[in-house]
Order: sequence, then structure tokens, then C-alpha cells
Amino acid sequence: MNEIYEQIKVVLGEKFGVDPGDITPDSTLADLELDSLAAVEVADVLQEVLGVPVDESRFGGSTLRVIAEMLAEEREKTA
Repeated sequence: MNEIYEQIKVVLGEKFGVDPGDITPDSTLADLELDSLAAVEVADVLQEVLGVPVDESRFGGSTLRVIAEMLAEEREKTA
């Protein structure tokens, strides 16, 4: 999970301009002022970076910790 969480932080910082100091495992995308359209874009980028299917509809209200755990599970399924 830590590796995926770190990748999420990089994506949010580099692609979406989120200040890395604002990103915590307990942050939601809404906490970081990213709306549902941004969630779709985040999902697309993460899918490309991680090489696993990413369903942005599961992001709603989820913390970055939960999102990272979901993505880790997806990665295990496809391994």
C-alpha cells in the first residue's frame, strides 16, 4: 500500500498541482479540492501509471489510504 500511496501523492502533486504538504493518508479528493471530474482524471492517470483497472466511482468520499488499498487489491488480482 505504501508504494501505491506514494504514487498517488506524486500524481496529485505533479499532475493536479496539489501541495504535497496537504496530502495525508486520511485526505479525500474533496479535502484536496478535487471535484468529480478531477476524480475521473486521477483514475485515468493512476490506471496508466499502475497498469490496473481503476474505477473512479469507488473514490467517492474514500480517503487516499482506502483508495491505495483498493488499488493494491486490484494489482494483486492482475498479478
